[in-house]
Amino acid sequence: MVNNLKVRIRGIYSTALTKLLGERGFDIASPTKIINQRTGTEENNDSADVLIYDKEDMNGVTISGIGADRIVNELRNIFFDIATRKIENGTIYVGTIKKIDNETKNIIIDLGNNDEGILSLHSYWGFLRENEKILVQVKGVIKGIKLLSTKLRLFGNDLILIKDGFTKISKHIRTIEEQQRLRRLGENLKLNEWGILWKALAEGKPDAELIDEIKKLETEEKQIKEKFDNSTEPCLLKEGFCTYFVEFSAISKQQMDKIRNDTTHTIVGHHFLKSGGYTLLTEFAEAFDGIDNNIVVDRLNKVLRNAGPRSQASYEIIHKKPGGKDIIMKGIVEKADENEIVIKRRLTAGKRLDGLGGQINEGDYAITKFKPNDWKVIHKYFDANGYPKGVYININTPVEVYPNFARYTDLEVDVIEKDDKREIIDLEKLDRTVKEGLIKKELADKAIEIANQIIKGEKQW
Repeated sequence: MVNNLKVRIRGIYSTALTKLLGERGFDIASPTKIINQRTGTEENNDSADVLIYDKEDMNGVTISGIGADRIVNELRNIFFDIATRKIENGTIYVGTIKKIDNETKNIIIDLGNNDEGILSLHSYWGFLRENEKILVQVKGVIKGIKLLSTKLRLFGNDLILIKDGFTKISKHIRTIEEQQRLRRLGENLKLNEWGILWKALAEGKPDAELIDEIKKLETEEKQIKEKFDNSTEPCLLKEGFCTYFVEFSAISKQQMDKIRNDTTHTIVGHHFLKSGGYTLLTEFAEAFDGIDNNIVVDRLNKVLRNAGPRSQASYEIIHKKPGGKDIIMKGIVEKADENEIVIKRRLTAGKRLDGLGGQINEGDYAITKFKPNDWKVIHKYFDANGYPKGVYININTPVEVYPNFARYTDLEVDVIEKDDKREIIDLEKLDRTVKEGLIKKELADKAIEIANQIIKGEKQW
């Protein structure tokens, strides 16, 4: 199978993903020398259609470029436990001013097709008249609400033109020579009205190709303005640019360990360790190639256990939502061994107990316990006098336990225990998460299986 899509891959997952995607017919663009040695890819300086690189928290990858959706679909076919989300920025609309919300200082914009967005009053220059036509662009989405701007950004594959902006270079372009080349190119073009954000995909592209892309974007702006002038109703003018974020869980990382081991010596837990920030420790352990792998991993695990979690130390639980939000729960370690971690967390008075109902009062606290690689995290809530208020059992991808934090992806469905009764809740949230394409149905089915096991099993506390 030939996909005719050139993919540049960088970061801690690059060996495994290069092997996976290369075997599925994708061309690997500008692979590093070490990747060539490991995977047998051909040395080249090809420009890329799609760029894959680590997310900032190292727990997955960001995928962008023309054809990124095809890569995401491949990964969803390979890994059943990943969470994927898409962010679309830059969609352009003909809007009309619907009303002004003086309380929030926002202008409500009608975008057509029963859709609307908000434009900050502080960023708008012009007459504020209801039904006034306005050209707007989506700059972000928060809780399903489109945040709008009147300052256009034009998205190309290799660059973004920013109206009245500054020239910037992606942090993923690391060579000084390439940074200087792109900076000079931007200065020489003298685009008075535009700043240029050079994306990582611009690396290695010829000047003429990049200049041609800029000219196409300038022509595109003229076409957008013509369509705006001729429009009489709110409508979509141009689709935006999509970026995908892929979260790997413990299972997919273990799967990639095996794939990577087919190309180069890889210890069990390689991607778990590197995504937790233990790159040097991992590389040191893998330097002992030839020594029994079980012995190396056993010694490595002892080093990690000695580092924590430690009794009475502060600890964080990173509760990752499939839609992209991270909820950080902080507490103090009450118990920690290789079989179970127990954390005491103080709760914020005035909020409600999620799923259990009732308000959190001053002095209320939670005892949270979990096991490495378990599909659940158990929270028991108490009042200030130590009287139990209920148990909330979160269903999630297998918990990854590190010395200072634990991490997992929430699977939305949960189980509660209250007054000696047990109940599955939030099935509709799980169903919506599947419909929105954030997780696969197979993963949702696994979550329901775990929830049913808890319902039928022994009391959780």
